[in-house]
Amino acid sequence: MATTPTSSTPLNQNFLHPNKFQLTFSRVPNIQYFCQAVSVPGISMGEVPVSTPFVEKYSPGEKAIYDLLNVTFAIDEEMRSWIEIHDWIRAMTFPEDFEQYRELPRLSKNFGNPKTPQFSDATLTIYSSAFTPLYRFKFVDVFPTSLASFMLASQDTPENILTSDASFRYTYYTIDKMF
Repeated sequence: MATTPTSSTPLNQNFLHPNKFQLTFSRVPNIQYFCQAVSVPGISMGEVPVSTPFVEKYSPGEKAIYDLLNVTFAIDEEMRSWIEIHDWIRAMTFPEDFEQYRELPRLSKNFGNPKTPQFSDATLTIYSSAFTPLYRFKFVDVFPTSLASFMLASQDTPENILTSDASFRYTYYTIDKMF
């Protein structure tokens, strides 16, 4: 946090609000509207041990290791938010025959590069307390790795909404400061 040169008081004393964000995927548009929660992925790197006669020393590794992008979303009545991700995974894994893999470009025809239909791009925008964009995380070459089940229960009331979780892998992300 930035401080003035003569004081240790931060220039901006507002806290980041956990509910002021928007997640968009070029490939699964319903997630934008139904997204309930998203984790901002962490980053780490490996370390290289360097042997000495006395103790092990460590040097920084050479590759960044990104955490998964985890999303919780509401399931709409037509289940489009859930089915979009389901069909994406199914087309990439073609569980019945090779023809299913050929469906991948059709499923993504309006949403990305036709040469790499298994990938999408995603953007997470974080807003200030006044709803002005602060930061934009751009995720490159995103694809789903898991889609969670959801439970239907006759004792639930209609006020309870169904949600599901999905995890996504990506190559890397960049952070753009918007102010």
